[in-house]
Amino acid sequence: MKRVLYIVRRPPGVLADEFFDVTLVSGVFEQPTSVLFADRGVYQLLGLAARESPIKTLSSYDIKDLYVAEESMTSLGLDIQDIPSGVHTASRRDVRELIAHHDVVLTD
Repeated sequence: MKRVLYIVRRPPGVLADEFFDVTLVSGVFEQPTSVLFADRGVYQLLGLAARESPIKTLSSYDIKDLYVAEESMTSLGLDIQDIPSGVHTASRRDVRELIAHHDVVLTD
């Protein structure tokens, strides 16, 4: 089975929600799936915009390989300790390795 990496770059909103729906399809079909939150997509982890973080939904579909780009957190002035437990930080090098180790990479 192909390993799929979804890169979430959009903040919470309609387009980001639709992208998450696509992500959940991978979980339904039991594909090895990882999610990387980068750029303004990091806000998805923080539950901003008066909505719950998608982490609970992703884990219920057995999508547990979750990462946040450290560089994005820093550039947005956010603290790494603000991210939920179970989300791994990824340096610039880690991000390159994530992309290289997945068969399919999709971004919003």
